[in-house]
Amino acid sequence: MPPSSGRPEVTVAEVGEFALIERLRRLVPVTGPGVVIGIGDDAAVVQVSGQVLATCDVQVEGVHFTRDLSMPPDIGWRALAVNLSDIAAMGGTPRYALVSLLLPPEIRVDVLDGVYTGLAEIASSHGVTVVGGNVSRTSGPLVIDVTLLGEARRVLTRAGARPGNGVWISGSVGKAAAGLFLLRHHEMRAPDADTLAAAYRRPVPRVAMGQALARMRTVTAMIDTSDGTARDLLHITDASGVGVRLDLDRLPLAPGMAAAARAAGRDPTAWALGGGEDYELLFTADQGFETSAAAVERAAGVPLTRIGEILRSEDGRWLARGDGSRTPLVPTGWDHFRDAAGQG
Repeated sequence: MPPSSGRPEVTVAEVGEFALIERLRRLVPVTGPGVVIGIGDDAAVVQVSGQVLATCDVQVEGVHFTRDLSMPPDIGWRALAVNLSDIAAMGGTPRYALVSLLLPPEIRVDVLDGVYTGLAEIASSHGVTVVGGNVSRTSGPLVIDVTLLGEARRVLTRAGARPGNGVWISGSVGKAAAGLFLLRHHEMRAPDADTLAAAYRRPVPRVAMGQALARMRTVTAMIDTSDGTARDLLHITDASGVGVRLDLDRLPLAPGMAAAARAAGRDPTAWALGGGEDYELLFTADQGFETSAAAVERAAGVPLTRIGEILRSEDGRWLARGDGSRTPLVPTGWDHFRDAAGQG
């Protein structure tokens, strides 16, 4: 349980920096394997056995989340989940997190208690220890900046896709975009609305799937779908210097997504290709992977779908439809400096 704060409306300005740090430290896992020195010194000291993976991601109120659409525990969960997904996309094991906060002085302490409760929940479920961070005052919005360290024996990157490889994706596509739209238009009724909303509020990083895929020598390149299926697939083709055919009719739509799109008067293809924030694993693999796919699905508990094929660079990058027609595959999806806050 969060430590008592007396009045529920008490602010961080009233509590003060060092009391706040101690309060938040008590809410998250701070000891774990490999931690030599954790929170409390000028730097953390950790021991790892493999290659070190390092990633960071920032969550800015009004850009990545709003408190009218997400509860504080959802915000904390999401802040770490997006980093966990980056480690998953490299085939790694997440280990140590550093959490920095930019706090408006008027923000209530119980809001931060909730944020850290959600962060602690997902950290504990993935064996992640919080070993440090920082807090600072800001005149702007709430900002949560997480750096996550992990380790890996075999690292998968965006480069490595080869002509003839299949293109695969875990789980389903378009669910976060559909969920965000339904949250913003709560008067609409759609099947699986709660599940779609949860996909946006609390994305599930595919850590076990990433580790299973990294053990498969037939897997050649991988990325997570943070920016949208089309844009992230083009990140792989750019890094690998290849072309691609993406089969639109094979994209695994999330349950209820097509119905939500119809109710909204939207094209479900837009959410499936460009919605982003699904945090599924998009990867390429040799033909030999076909015989192993079912075993990987069972091991990770997540379905896999083959959605296309890698081509030679000179053969282009195409979106193919079931009727045999095709159009150029374009990078629809999230761009921080072109898109307004959020999706939908």
